[in-house]
Amino acid sequence: VGLADSAIDPIFRQPFSGHYYRIGISDQVFRSRSLWDQDLALPPLTGGKANTQLLPGPQGQTLLVWAKRFRKQGQDIDLAVAEDFTPVEADLHQFELGYAAASLLALALLIGLQVFIVRRGLRPLNRTRDELQRLDHGEISALDENVPREILPLVQELNRLLENLRQRLQRSRNALGNLTHAMKTPLTLLQQLAEREELGGLPEISSQLRKQTDTLYQLTERELKRARLAGHATPGQRLDLLPEVRALIGSLEAIYRQKDLSIHYHIPEGYSTGMDREDLLEMLGNLMDNACKWARHQVSLKIDSHDGLHISVIDDGPGCAPEELQVLTRRGVRIDEGTAGHGLGLAIVQDIVSSYGGEIRFDRSAQLGGLQVEVQIPA
Repeated sequence: VGLADSAIDPIFRQPFSGHYYRIGISDQVFRSRSLWDQDLALPPLTGGKANTQLLPGPQGQTLLVWAKRFRKQGQDIDLAVAEDFTPVEADLHQFELGYAAASLLALALLIGLQVFIVRRGLRPLNRTRDELQRLDHGEISALDENVPREILPLVQELNRLLENLRQRLQRSRNALGNLTHAMKTPLTLLQQLAEREELGGLPEISSQLRKQTDTLYQLTERELKRARLAGHATPGQRLDLLPEVRALIGSLEAIYRQKDLSIHYHIPEGYSTGMDREDLLEMLGNLMDNACKWARHQVSLKIDSHDGLHISVIDDGPGCAPEELQVLTRRGVRIDEGTAGHGLGLAIVQDIVSSYGGEIRFDRSAQLGGLQVEVQIPA
């Protein structure tokens, strides 16, 4: 048995051309010349059933093999034809890489587009969030209502609450001011009554009347001032400190002009705070008035933005003993009963500082020798 060379395509005679065949007849095997001295590792064949699979070939080639067993003239004939599948695999691999790259690019574009759409959609919310921060810092007094309709009711309600809060605080302060003026007249009459000649023969009653009148005045003054504190309840405002402090110092210089005081102050140019104006002036007024009252010749005020609002007030007065520093902010406590006053100033300062979550410290000034008061209001 043999194969006619004329019936065989020349490509099967070219060594390792990638086209191969193998024919097995009984105990004889005919291989294509292109296999050279190698063979095809075929799995066992069964009659009548074709088998197509990928098998390793010569020189690292991957072969696509079609094999089938025939029955001819009483003999089993195994026929296998193979072709190099490596170029196709390379093309498939290149296609997979290109497809993966295109898919990743498309995915990146889709994600970028989605991020753009989401950010564009959330831009009004981001603006509202920024405005809330500005409102908390006192840079604006109300939120912009040019927002998506989904959150417009919330923004409108916040603006309404802010406006109601401002109006309520103003009404409360006006009412308390009216009450203060209304109570001063009866208190003054009671003080005058205690000094009348008719009570000269009743010194105990006169003394008790004066004492109770002073106590009532102290309690009324303290509670009215305490009730007027705004604390953190009024966002949406910034107060320029420099002109307010200049006006305050001008008033103190006029009040204490007989003491020939030298009042120095240092405030950063353009520095502003979110504290309520009435609270700040009440606090600074009490601190500076206390310093001017005890100072001999010099009072110093320093305000800076160290971790919030930092206020330092010092004077060259006699100062206080260490054991006295701990009781300065108690209601009605006065270290020197010989000095005019009701002992409420520093206690009111303590109330204001506490309402803003701050701290107040008392010490002896190393610079001037008198009392040094440090107030720290957090940002």
